[in-house]
Amino acid sequence: MKTKSYVLGLAIALSLPWLAHAEDPAPGPANTTIDLKYWVEFAKQGNPAAQYGLGYRYANGQGVEQDDEQAVDWYRKSAEQGNAQAQYALAYMYASGRGVDVDLKQANDWYLRAAQRGNADAQYAIGYSYANGRGMDVDNEGAVTWYQKSAAQGQAQAQYALGYMYANGLGVQQDGSIALGWYRKAADQGRSDAQYALGYMYDNGQGTTEDPAQAVAWYKKAGDQGNAQGLYAVGYAYANGKGVEQSDAEAYSWYMRAAEKGRADAQYAVGYSLANGTGVARDYRQALQWYRKSADQGRPDAQYAIGYLYANGDGVKVDEGSAVRWYRKAADRGYVQGEFALATMYAAGRGVAKDYAKAFEWYGKAAAQGDPDAQYDLGYLYDSGQGTASDKAAAASWYRKAADQNNSQGEYALAYLYYQGAGVAKDYAQTVDLFRKAADQGDARAEYGLGHMYYNGYGVPKDSRIAADWFNKAAAKGLPEAQHGLSYMEANGDGPIRDLGPLGQGAAGQKGAGDMTGWVIFHLLMALVP
Repeated sequence: MKTKSYVLGLAIALSLPWLAHAEDPAPGPANTTIDLKYWVEFAKQGNPAAQYGLGYRYANGQGVEQDDEQAVDWYRKSAEQGNAQAQYALAYMYASGRGVDVDLKQANDWYLRAAQRGNADAQYAIGYSYANGRGMDVDNEGAVTWYQKSAAQGQAQAQYALGYMYANGLGVQQDGSIALGWYRKAADQGRSDAQYALGYMYDNGQGTTEDPAQAVAWYKKAGDQGNAQGLYAVGYAYANGKGVEQSDAEAYSWYMRAAEKGRADAQYAVGYSLANGTGVARDYRQALQWYRKSADQGRPDAQYAIGYLYANGDGVKVDEGSAVRWYRKAADRGYVQGEFALATMYAAGRGVAKDYAKAFEWYGKAAAQGDPDAQYDLGYLYDSGQGTASDKAAAASWYRKAADQNNSQGEYALAYLYYQGAGVAKDYAQTVDLFRKAADQGDARAEYGLGHMYYNGYGVPKDSRIAADWFNKAAAKGLPEAQHGLSYMEANGDGPIRDLGPLGQGAAGQKGAGDMTGWVIFHLLMALVP
């Protein structure tokens, strides 16, 4: 469970970003070599270039007191005379609510006028509005048309955006090689999002041959510009030895740089590294701080991890109530380990009143997501009638789901139902097969059960030697029933071994129909590792 949680949490972030560069570029600077008084004079005479220049000075406080309303007024005068720079600048003011109320329709009207006059920034901006439904209906084909016009003029944002559209088949037929080409043009102009995207394409072999080393090189270019996604990706590469020599210390260093920029998955990764002493000295207190930063951004794996620290007293005093609250946060977001942990707390009465019905509810949610431990536990509750009506057939169904994922507890429990003929038709051959699968994973009860089947000739030819071998395996693990079985064989030499120990009691022999505490503690120790 430890590795599964970590890999899941880290892998989520290695994806192409959406158009994170969505901010429209600020209007281009005006000529400031001309004395301000001449700008004023020419602007009042109706010169559109001077009107734009004066608007720019007011917008940026260059030589005059900054005044957005004055800037809008002068931009408008110039825009109405057809000056494309002014039209773009006026649209920018409407889009950002500077000097006027935000009005996306007006913004798009002016972006379109400027775009039609060939302004590359305006062409990008109207394309972005089409792609994202900013003040208009989404029209990916229209977006691509304008992105192409802008990109052809070398506008780096449009080049990146056009790469994204080709990479995802939005408004055009999906084509990784064309996407790669546009990403490279933008990356070569220094756009960090394009550099990250180029790394992603090499990482995943999209539009090019997979090349992890090239991927890391581009991720580093992005990261060195402070791109948090690039920083995180380099950390992930070092953690997994993909494209670089594996190094937990390097991974931690890059994760930390991304975490300090507020990236939630990196904050979780830093917390995990500190909690497990991976690439850095173990420090539960610092781990908790980073987990909390990530959790406060809604990361359910971090919320679960905080719950685990409170449940086990790692870096904090044991506080089962807090553990339950954090597990619930993760569970409420559908995080399967949070659901499982919360169920286990209800089953044990840790931090909450013992409530098998609640345990049944949360095990059900985790089981429905395919968690084999939860599937086994849900089967057990059906088997024992705790939190729900006893239903051996339903128990067998959930045990089977767990067993199909090689869960040894599910294999053992289902084997016992076949042995009993409870919820399924009695079938010693199935019993032997399932006992063997669980025994091959080291389950002592299954080893004992398999010995029992061989000694009595149930589902297999009777063979005392093989029976003794399996009893010895289980006895070496301290299972008293196996030790009893060996003693019985030695004392009697012949005759069947009676149904002993956990075989006779089934799954409940390990949990106890009335007290699940030992079982729950085992689960907390063995399964709930973030």
